Amino acid sequence: MLALVAVALFPLSWLLGNALILIVDHQRAKTEYHWEDRLLAGIFMLIGLAEGAHLGALVRGQSVSAFTKYYFLLLSVAGALSCVISATCFLTGKKQATAPKEKQALTLEKREIWILAAFLVLAGAQLFGILFQTKVYLDYDLTLETVTEFLRADRLYGANPMTGLPYEQGMPSRLKILCLPTLYAFLTKICHVTPEWMTWHFIPAVTLAAAYLAYLSLARALFPKERFLRLLFLAVTALLLIVGDYGYGMEGFGLLHAGFQGTTIRGAVLMPYLIGLCLRKKWRLAPLVILTEVCLVWTLYGLGMGIAVTAIFLVLGGIRSALLRRKEGRT
Repeated sequence: MLALVAVALFPLSWLLGNALILIVDHQRAKTEYHWEDRLLAGIFMLIGLAEGAHLGALVRGQSVSAFTKYYFLLLSVAGALSCVISATCFLTGKKQATAPKEKQALTLEKREIWILAAFLVLAGAQLFGILFQTKVYLDYDLTLETVTEFLRADRLYGANPMTGLPYEQGMPSRLKILCLPTLYAFLTKICHVTPEWMTWHFIPAVTLAAAYLAYLSLARALFPKERFLRLLFLAVTALLLIVGDYGYGMEGFGLLHAGFQGTTIRGAVLMPYLIGLCLRKKWRLAPLVILTEVCLVWTLYGLGMGIAVTAIFLVLGGIRSALLRRKEGRT
């Protein structure tokens, strides 16, 4: 079942992401968005649907089983709507006359092959390390204990995961609405694996793949016409992640040893992708990234970083436009 979920993850993500991009930016969907945009948007949609199912189960004081029911319902509705939207846009698009597009050569140059091979070796070594790692960063983290307690009691936040007893003073609402532990418990349940394997291995592997999709999107923003430089950017990033594997606080350490934490997903996936979107001026997808951050990270440590990054780029863009208009006015 785990293999089936892994195989279905990317086609489902692409379907949901493609439909979302068609909705928010139909005019430029085919020409200015790439396959990694669709995959990442779809992954963020899956997290958003999980948040909706989590809130539905939480508000009604129900269980992981209830979350499973709600989540499958939301996935079915979203999947059906995505199929209809994608099919409709495909059929209407075929009827419209379109100008011929200049296609980029599919063949790789020799130097590109070497760089791509180096990246695949480095990324493959990282993936192997995550799937079979024994060193996981757990200080001040209760994700696994929370997932285990959810599955044991089949109830969301019914008891303290460290003691198994009801919370004496309750739990902050902002912390309680985060959907990651519930999503991990759901995946553990349907895949018939241990919570340790799901939390410490499978989820970090998905996070690693999503991180490289985000870095590829950032590379496209930095080097839109240089495929060699994009591949070099990915290879250098993979090398830097390995070099930065020596201590807590480094990006490589979090990605390779704590890929299940919301803060890691924010730093390694959400922020690089959001920066790439801002550089490419794809503002319509920025709210999706910001809302995904809200679903993953506790308020004091997460809410606002995506907003701040977007605001900074908007302000800088406004200043640049004002300076250009002023320069044109003088000439």
